[in-house]
Amino acid sequence: MTRFPLVNVQLPMLQFPGLPLTRRPCARRVLAVGRCLIVLVAVVASVSPAFAQNVEWPTERAPRALPPREVKFPPFEVKTLANGMQVVTVAHNEQPAVTMRLLVRAGPGADREGKRGLAELVAKLLDQGSTTRSAQQIADQIDSIGGVMGTGSGTDLTFVNAVVMKDSFTLAMDLVHDVVRRPAFSPEEIERQREQAVSSLRVSSEDPAYVASMLFDRLVYGFHPYGKPGSGTTQSLQRITQDDLR
Repeated sequence: MTRFPLVNVQLPMLQFPGLPLTRRPCARRVLAVGRCLIVLVAVVASVSPAFAQNVEWPTERAPRALPPREVKFPPFEVKTLANGMQVVTVAHNEQPAVTMRLLVRAGPGADREGKRGLAELVAKLLDQGSTTRSAQQIADQIDSIGGVMGTGSGTDLTFVNAVVMKDSFTLAMDLVHDVVRRPAFSPEEIERQREQAVSSLRVSSEDPAYVASMLFDRLVYGFHPYGKPGSGTTQSLQRITQDDLR
């Protein structure tokens, strides 16, 4: 058991005129409480350094890096077309399937102020009907060949994906070409997608993880486009017109 030295403190005598010391209960209580407080302070001061010295902080270090090894990519070819488009071809002959992905180097990070959510809305509308095919026809054609097709966007890009068997390559290329070059952007579909986006934002605003993610981006990137929500706001989505989408 740790023994602590006694602290002898002389407190000034409190003056209560007209009352003898033996009849001054308030004075006696104040003196007693004062002595207890002084002793308690002395005990805390004596104990704190002992606790501080006994704290053992973890000393583990990060593991050492593994030895470097060569990374071997599959063979690929890059060709630039007359219009400036780059085509990257990767041969992978384990399965009779073709995966194609069209990337456009523009996404939510390029949205104009006041039109946040434009790039994501464009991506959602691309496969929802063209000037030559309805959304149902596009879905039926890709399903009829056992393929899949999707559209979407990232911070700095918009994409169209398709995966089909190799004997359906020509049809898949035609579908990708159609949704990229001839999107319909019909008013009815625009309103449907807009309502879905606004509803999704309202639900997300109640999700702590979503709110924390938005706050983190703002703290890291400030008012740069990276710090603003790519899905836009309820106000900015209402401002987007068909001409903006085109």
